[in-house]
Amino acid sequence: MDAFGEALRARAAGSTDPITIERDDGHMDTDTLDSYFSDFDSFPDCEKKALGRARGRVLDIGLGPGRVSLHLQGVGLDPVGIDLSDGALELARRRGVRNAVLMSACDLRFPKGHFDTALAFGNNFGLCGSPDGVMGMMLRLREVVADDGAFLAESIDPLNTTAPEHLRYHERNRSMGRMPGQVRLRLIYKDSVGDWFELLMVTPSEMKVLAERTGWHVSETFYDPDQSPVYVSEIG
Repeated sequence: MDAFGEALRARAAGSTDPITIERDDGHMDTDTLDSYFSDFDSFPDCEKKALGRARGRVLDIGLGPGRVSLHLQGVGLDPVGIDLSDGALELARRRGVRNAVLMSACDLRFPKGHFDTALAFGNNFGLCGSPDGVMGMMLRLREVVADDGAFLAESIDPLNTTAPEHLRYHERNRSMGRMPGQVRLRLIYKDSVGDWFELLMVTPSEMKVLAERTGWHVSETFYDPDQSPVYVSEIG
């Protein structure tokens, strides 16, 4: 079921019901999805700074309802947004996104050198779920992004927390030979329950290692001034 798409469409229609995020250890969180509909002025500072580096044809990984692609179109760039949620794609098109494509970040099907910039905002850097999966995505990005292009990658630093339930989860991951920020989640919206999926959150140093293992180099990392765990790295 497309719980994410259903929740986005309901939010766009005025609903205030949040989506539930369930982790495989039983931890529950909710999201109002307001951030998915924010305009540029409300973007995190790290995203605003990183977007100044975007140019030309841009691959927007994890399109959602299109907040990033709509901004890029507005400043004269040429974004192509990809997502696996039919509901999100339908809503993005309805909101004015010109190029919204059903495609997995883990199976990028574009010609060599097709993009000048790729970006993965939100937690979309880790959509392929594991270190091997993310490195596979980055190797493919090496092909579809021009040699002088850039990848703007956002993650939440999973270690930037003092919450006992998250620290316990990190320790469980380590004991299983997994990265601390590798999580298994599913989304629930009313009667719609999504499939379990893996998401990888990494520290800036872990992102640097994954980049270097796939022939990329982190040139700069942008943070928010309020010590938020969210950051964006420019990778070229």
